[in-house]
Amino acid sequence: MEEYIRDKKSVSLDELCAAFDVSKNTVRRDVTAICERSDIQKIYGGVSVQYNRIPPPFTERSSVNTEVKRRIGKHAASMVEDGDVIFVDAGTTTCQLIDFLGDRKNVTIITHSLDVITRAFAYPNLTVIAISGTLNRLTYSFTGQTGSDILKEYNIRKAFMASTGLTVQNGATQAAPYEFAIKEAAAKKSDLVYLMIESQKIGRVCLLTYCTIDRINAVITEKMPNADFMEKYSAVGGRVFCS
Repeated sequence: MEEYIRDKKSVSLDELCAAFDVSKNTVRRDVTAICERSDIQKIYGGVSVQYNRIPPPFTERSSVNTEVKRRIGKHAASMVEDGDVIFVDAGTTTCQLIDFLGDRKNVTIITHSLDVITRAFAYPNLTVIAISGTLNRLTYSFTGQTGSDILKEYNIRKAFMASTGLTVQNGATQAAPYEFAIKEAAAKKSDLVYLMIESQKIGRVCLLTYCTIDRINAVITEKMPNADFMEKYSAVGGRVFCS
């Protein structure tokens, strides 16, 4: 039923009753369960997928689920090899991997994240290539078309990406249009794409898809997604790592 709602974007309770041949009481009960664990919300007479357009400020997001984010960052760091050229996306989870790289590996980091640049400064073994653009104080990142144009010139081994939502149908999605071009370019230019995401964001859909599910080699999260997601993601060759 959740997949049906996402496919239709907005659907009435009567339509759900007809599509699944169940009573309205059953539909109401199922819809309540779906809305409690996802970004789907009730509207008058039905339900609708909600597309969040503006993320909370970086400082606000960075103070939420910090232990989970650090565990994801630690696992992601273990997938970086000596000599790798990696892209590290702007985000409160992706930046965590820098502290776990430390002085153990010689790595070239390409990033538009001000926080990643600041964290990497302490480690001489980490070579940082900063992508130019306009500083966005909401996301602590440099944005704009010049950033995506620059990315097209680099050969990137691994991209460690952030996302506001992830589904099999819509792939990795995000709410901020001003970061879309950079994220899309990084995902396209990288040999391997790793998505660092909290499990609560799996099943959410946001405004823009920057990477389809078949291009995401692995998802790094703290809790295994549901069986339906695992089956469909595995079918396209994806793997899930739990920190």
